[in-house]
Amino acid sequence: MDLQQVQSLVHKCAMGLFDLACSVSGHAKWDLNLPVGVIDARKHPPKLLVTPVGTINSIIKASSTLGHPLIRKVFDRASVVGFQDALTESVSGPDSDLFAELWQAYKEERMQSGQALWSIEDATTFVLQSKAAHAKREVALVAIMPGQPQDIVTLSVPIAFLTQG
Repeated sequence: MDLQQVQSLVHKCAMGLFDLACSVSGHAKWDLNLPVGVIDARKHPPKLLVTPVGTINSIIKASSTLGHPLIRKVFDRASVVGFQDALTESVSGPDSDLFAELWQAYKEERMQSGQALWSIEDATTFVLQSKAAHAKREVALVAIMPGQPQDIVTLSVPIAFLTQG
């Protein structure tokens, strides 16, 4: 995600981000109730959702299998060779037995709870990023960008920037 895309999203969600920044600035200490923003840029115009950082996975579904390196490899390779070829490579690769087990778990997880957009590890990293952002007087944000698969971008914006006139 480039700087121009970030600026555009912030501009399009300016009113909601102003309110979010005011709310974040009212929290003297970081805790799991600190509000964070999720900008869903898959919609036009982008939609800002606000949630306590401790419940981020109620807005963005997390997967227990997406964080595994073999599953990540499929999605990374898919952007280069296409999804079917990436899947074929993994099924016939040196870790094919482990991959098959993980892929089955991923498919079952998807059937039970829908398509996850990030891993549990990604969500945990964001929670920790929100703590660092709060210490720097910034608002922690997640942007869900359009595409297949969607790109998840985490960022923080200074409260002073969001509340300036």
